[in-house]
Amino acid sequence: MKRLIVSTVYFMTACGAEQAPHVELDLESALVRLVSYGIIEEDSEDELDDTVEILQHYEKYSNGDEGINEFPYCLRLIEAGGEENLLPVSCLRPFVAAGATVQGEGGDTSPLQAAAEVGNVKVVAYLLDEGADIHYTDAAMNTAMDYALMGEFTPEHCEVVRELLRRHALPTPSAMCYAARYHTALLRDMVAHCGLPSPEVVNAAVWNADSLEYLLQNGANPCACEDNGTSLSRALLQRISTGKWQVEELVRLVDLLILHKVPFYTATPREELELMLPEDMPTEIREHLLALYTTRPEPTFPETEESDVEEIAEE
Repeated sequence: MKRLIVSTVYFMTACGAEQAPHVELDLESALVRLVSYGIIEEDSEDELDDTVEILQHYEKYSNGDEGINEFPYCLRLIEAGGEENLLPVSCLRPFVAAGATVQGEGGDTSPLQAAAEVGNVKVVAYLLDEGADIHYTDAAMNTAMDYALMGEFTPEHCEVVRELLRRHALPTPSAMCYAARYHTALLRDMVAHCGLPSPEVVNAAVWNADSLEYLLQNGANPCACEDNGTSLSRALLQRISTGKWQVEELVRLVDLLILHKVPFYTATPREELELMLPEDMPTEIREHLLALYTTRPEPTFPETEESDVEEIAEE
């Protein structure tokens, strides 16, 4: 174990837990003990500095010089676990029992968000059991679920998202967009908890044919537009212009839009559309797309019953 996943035994001792005899807190002996346990590396200045900081703050609290919530113990210990994700719940319990807050404040990252970001589902569940606000947002309006989807996404992060959903967390549009692009199974779970998504999420699904098929087959509006006017067919064109596609998937996406009667026509001149389509695109697909995006649909009118015509004539 590395960094600030500080010895559970030592912290329980420092907190006077029943499981270990109380020993007066001594920073120098504490560091020696942590190094001897292999918790921190003696030649790592960052690890030593961070460990000293936590121990110094706890010493102030123990001496009555500082309130326990003037230092974010839970947050710092979770962050200390880093990507190794080794922090056990038992490291947090003494501090929470002593009154350390599990909440976020002032738009700063909360302990729950930090645990979600590293993918520690056990700590996430523990913090929620202790009353952490599942819908707390930081200064950038990110929730714990958003944090779970930041950076590298692992099976552990997937379990964190599902735990948050089980606890009735509401997915943000950005979280649903991420799932639509990269994780169809997770998107299904989100839709099951909060209903059909916004046009923004449906448009994001053009990056994942499985997600798009699932949404369209389950009632998503294929003709809805985002507030900026982006339609599903326009979102597909934007993706094509990036060059990040494969022939098989592109054909499947186009077939899905045709099947669900998504309007392709755009007022963009053919010359501009040709510039948006990559030169290495197969000619047959290229011409098919140009025809779809440049053919103006014929107007349709509702059929009129003969009785309606007679009534109009009489008037």
